[in-house]
Amino acid sequence: MDQTSHHRIYVERTLAIIKPDAVHKSEEIEDVFLKSGFIILQKRRLQLSPEQCSEFYAQQYGKLFFPSLTAFMSSGPIVAMTLARDNAIAHLKSIIGPDDIYKARETHPECQKTD
Repeated sequence: MDQTSHHRIYVERTLAIIKPDAVHKSEEIEDVFLKSGFIILQKRRLQLSPEQCSEFYAQQYGKLFFPSLTAFMSSGPIVAMTLARDNAIAHLKSIIGPDDIYKARETHPECQKTD
């Protein structure tokens, strides 16, 4: 058996979705990801049906915002990407900021959501 050490590089993958109201800035957003050290493994522009959105956001079912969320996410095309880099999930969260846009504007004014 060969005794040479094999160095493995472990990277994390995460999903990034450019929502319908930001698809027009998808190239700019992708550039931010690339400059932040991400590799775009897969990218697909698609239009989700309300049913597909309901399935994707099933964990939010029953919450007051669920109908508006699924209506919005099915209102136009999205860009879905699989991104990779070390510590990908935490790094993407630091770029996009908190889920709540009002909190994002307050605590992360430089993040992509606040534009």
